[in-house]
Amino acid sequence: MNKVRYIRIYFFLPVVLLSCLYIVPVWKISLGIPQYPREVFIRIHIDRLENGSEKAIEILNVLNKSIGMKPIDPVIIPELRLFPWLLGGLIFLGLVAAAMKHPLYRVAWTGLLLIAFMAAIADFYLWLFDYGHDLSADAPIKINGSSFQPPLIGTKVIANFAVRSIPLAGAWIAGASLLIALFIAFLENRKS
Repeated sequence: MNKVRYIRIYFFLPVVLLSCLYIVPVWKISLGIPQYPREVFIRIHIDRLENGSEKAIEILNVLNKSIGMKPIDPVIIPELRLFPWLLGGLIFLGLVAAAMKHPLYRVAWTGLLLIAFMAAIADFYLWLFDYGHDLSADAPIKINGSSFQPPLIGTKVIANFAVRSIPLAGAWIAGASLLIALFIAFLENRKS
């Protein structure tokens, strides 16, 4: 078996890794609230929002309403219905690319994975931006010139709340899959 064929076999790894995104959470957003002894947080999966702490979504929606933010409602987030299908298509195309002899298929799939990765991050940022800036004028609590946008990554103090946003296993797996695919595509192009 020549080295190029081994590289093709190794290309299945980043594709198979992506299938883990159906199981593990991708992101976590938490809120440190002075009135609650424990952190209130939700975990974001590719297909659902999960209460990480007891009734987190309900608690966040009560707080959001007081500052004029929209409620967190999985029904109004089309990505939660769309992402599982897009990921399935990406995995299928990756398996096809891994099976093909010509390296161009794997390079094209790696490029597609890179675009999907950047688009997912941009989409998440835009949701955070919209939630933090599109505030109701009828909100009981108003802070002039302030946005309530959670950070994409890291911690931000908003009024008297500490908002934290961190990638979880799913995001790290997606990133590892991308890096492995880029490395394998680079090796394969060097050899061919």
